[in-house]
Amino acid sequence: MPGIGIIANPHSKLNKRSPEELKLLQDVLGQKGIFSLSQDLEHLDRIIHEYKDKHIDIIAINGGDGSISRAISRIISIYGKDPLPRLCVLGGGTMNLVAAQLGVRGRPHEILQRLLRDAEQPESMRHESLATLKIGEVYGFLYADQSSTAILEEFYHKKNGHVGATWLSVRIINSFLWRGPLIKRVIRAHRLDATFKPGGRLRSPALGAFAGTITKFPMGLQFLPLARQRPGHFQVTVVTCPPEKLLWYMPAIMLQQKEGPASGKHSFCCEQANLRYEGSVHFTVDGEIYVNPTGSLKIEAGPKLEFVCS
Repeated sequence: MPGIGIIANPHSKLNKRSPEELKLLQDVLGQKGIFSLSQDLEHLDRIIHEYKDKHIDIIAINGGDGSISRAISRIISIYGKDPLPRLCVLGGGTMNLVAAQLGVRGRPHEILQRLLRDAEQPESMRHESLATLKIGEVYGFLYADQSSTAILEEFYHKKNGHVGATWLSVRIINSFLWRGPLIKRVIRAHRLDATFKPGGRLRSPALGAFAGTITKFPMGLQFLPLARQRPGHFQVTVVTCPPEKLLWYMPAIMLQQKEGPASGKHSFCCEQANLRYEGSVHFTVDGEIYVNPTGSLKIEAGPKLEFVCS
């Protein structure tokens, strides 16, 4: 049986709401692997160094998309040029988009039970590869900035899952129809000068940009359908419609799935994107929020990671 090490985030939504889930994970794992609670980034580094030194074959991550991004960022950095371990997503977050992309369902301890069962017959394990994005020292699967990040910050004020996301959508639509303060606060145009390799250049006011190597979005939306079509590439979509007309442009933005200019957006499949906004840029990678005061960002195609899907 391959060596299995678990990294669990005790601060994830499910673990805070149901702390018994952590105990279930430990009970299921028993003596068949190593269980570690990650308290902070420094502690996360120590855990990954330990797993590397012990030649752990599969690192299973319990937490949401942000926990996965933090873990893979440190794994890629710490392993350097050495072969990366296989990964397993145990879920436990708010949206769990990476788990949805991989087709992994169930509560964390149920996924772990299936992983341990599959590990007894390694030749029957189902694997799937996912390419990553690289933004500075951060690796992940889904990038978004400006207006979408402002909406995410609004959601994080009362972080309550799909119900909260739906209620926020209703509030935003209502504010749009009545030109209320919420829509003016979160949906704003930002001057963007962007270059894409390959793909050219875009200079335009933009509500924000999305980039990703996954196609699954919250509530089942397929917003980046080109994200996995070309090896070593990712999709970037820049929303360029006027902020006061976003609601009317939304059907076309969601339905027109092609490269190049379309109604209310421009889309590119590229290996690298260089974005320069006037002023600072607020962006998110897999739900974690960052701020770059210079307004300049480079998004690159990152390494491909191998996941065990149990």
